[in-house]
Amino acid sequence: MLKQKIFVLSIFLLSTINSQAIEIEKANVNIKRNEIVFKVKGLVCSFCAQGLQKSLSKLNFIDKKKYQKGVYVDIENQYTLVAVKDGSKIRIDDAVSAIVDAGYEVDNIYHNPYGDKIETFSKPYPYENRGEK
Repeated sequence: MLKQKIFVLSIFLLSTINSQAIEIEKANVNIKRNEIVFKVKGLVCSFCAQGLQKSLSKLNFIDKKKYQKGVYVDIENQYTLVAVKDGSKIRIDDAVSAIVDAGYEVDNIYHNPYGDKIETFSKPYPYENRGEK
């Protein structure tokens, strides 16, 4: 019984070590290592979410094995979360362009590259016109 409790506690602790949380609207959003969250204005329906997922999932650095082809969209709380492939070059400007081209506005960007600290970017984004991180 004690071994089982220790095992469950160990799994819980390991899952939270590489994850940090932020609050967006009314949601507590856990951002794991190699994930990026975009606070997006203008999402109103599931059709919007599908279009945004389709646009973002075309980007080379997106890990399509996670979420819905690498992208999770929360319409109610106005954010989208993308999973990043390990070792890939992150092109934030491409993601922002895909969101803007789909007709939405990006407020903030939250990135957790190493699992221990969330980096927050507001306009103007530090990656614009540089291409790679």
